[in-house]
Amino acid sequence: MPTTDPSDAWQRLPPIALVFLVVRALQKFVRENLVVFLGAGAGVAFVERLGVREVLLGASLVVLIVVAGAIIYHRRFRFLVEDDAVRVRRGVLERKELRVRFSRVQNVQLGEPLYLRPFGLVQFSLETPGAAEREVELPGIPRRLAEEIRDRIVGARAAAGAAATPGDEQAEPAAGSSARDIGSPPALLHAPGRVRVFVHGLSSNQVWVVAGVVLYVLDLVFRQTADSLAMTQLVSWLEAQFSAGWSTLLPLVGAVLAGLLAAGGSAALLRFHPYRLHDHGERLVGSGGLLERREQTLRRDKLTGAVLQQSPVGRLLGCWVLAGLQTRSDGRGGDVGQHSFLVPGLRAEDLGLVGLLYPGAAVPARFEPIHPRYRSWWLVRGFLVVTGLLGLLLATSGREHGAVLPLTLLLVLLPPLVWLRWRHWGWWLDRTVIWVRRGLFGQRLEAFELAQVQQVQLRSSPYLRRHGLVRLVLVLPQGLVQLPFLSEDRAAALANQALFAAETARRHRV
Repeated sequence: MPTTDPSDAWQRLPPIALVFLVVRALQKFVRENLVVFLGAGAGVAFVERLGVREVLLGASLVVLIVVAGAIIYHRRFRFLVEDDAVRVRRGVLERKELRVRFSRVQNVQLGEPLYLRPFGLVQFSLETPGAAEREVELPGIPRRLAEEIRDRIVGARAAAGAAATPGDEQAEPAAGSSARDIGSPPALLHAPGRVRVFVHGLSSNQVWVVAGVVLYVLDLVFRQTADSLAMTQLVSWLEAQFSAGWSTLLPLVGAVLAGLLAAGGSAALLRFHPYRLHDHGERLVGSGGLLERREQTLRRDKLTGAVLQQSPVGRLLGCWVLAGLQTRSDGRGGDVGQHSFLVPGLRAEDLGLVGLLYPGAAVPARFEPIHPRYRSWWLVRGFLVVTGLLGLLLATSGREHGAVLPLTLLLVLLPPLVWLRWRHWGWWLDRTVIWVRRGLFGQRLEAFELAQVQQVQLRSSPYLRRHGLVRLVLVLPQGLVQLPFLSEDRAAALANQALFAAETARRHRV
């Protein structure tokens, strides 16, 4: 039974938590408005029209509004820890109250930013199945209280298992659990060193997004200072480098690329190092971070699948990242994002770790390909689109148009690109676990149990029906998984197996 609710039992956030609220609000504002500001050169036009001083005054006003909102939010924020749940009251203009039972929690995170570390405070957050984002955040609470709540959440699962009858299948320990749940030290599963974490940063696609933003900012600075003496000298120097030929230009381009890669590797070190993945039986705990120490707890019974992913650079470096999938309401649970349970720094010899994270899953040695007609379908349509655009440009603008050469190059590269895309599509069924592989230059391998399938769809177009093919769509708790260009017989067999496994699992749970 939950505890009583006297008014003095509700707790407030400490004053230092206001710093975290301001920082988070500013980050959210920048993230949500950066695309609008950068899009189509709107930011450049805005700055050129108003001037730098007016833009800085506007930014200061935004900061003041954010700080005022954070102060009001901080004063109205209350939380209460009950025996089996946590309750939160929050809101600026509208007061909201949320109660989350510990038994529903699937993910717990403890973050320790640099500015909270001297005070012994952490950021505590948790997610529940179906939540599009973190459902409860308690910024700036004592570490001792955060660990107590975390242990209560784990204890709620253990109590539920102990209360089950011996004949009930739910009373059986989850795969991967062991005597570690009752006092034995946790097992260390993965501990990549500095080099592996740095290589993980080199293979991350986010460095190229950051590079695009940096180039935009540099272009903005150039436009504002184009008439200055320093900028004139810089432009003259760059023109001299370009006119000197490839012997001078290539080292310059290489230095820029090396700087971007070094920035990506350094960012990974700040985020993950020293990373440790521990097995606590019913839960997995990943921790690490230099500037902000993070501890992420994932309950095994809340896992709905696992993903192994390689970026194009990661394939060259032999680097993998492993992520655990969970139920999401936004259909993006299969995406490997910033808040996912990530295990960085994997090499080919570490891929067996996926079976420890998601018991029963082992990376298959081979995959069943999809139908070869996938290649002809995309080739015909690709050629029609590219040749149509190319012919239109030649008829209206002539060969001098800047897009003629890229379109011609795309026309030449289209067959190998389509073949490579088809080659990466594949699937494999290992007893009750199905693997789906896809990619182009990088690759993504996703594993999930057939019992997780909530809905099966067989989609077809006139072209597919004419050749006896369908697109198999599996609706999972974490989103959609598709297998295109399967034969009707093979797709129907997989669909029937998935529905049977899901129905059997549902009967066992009743």
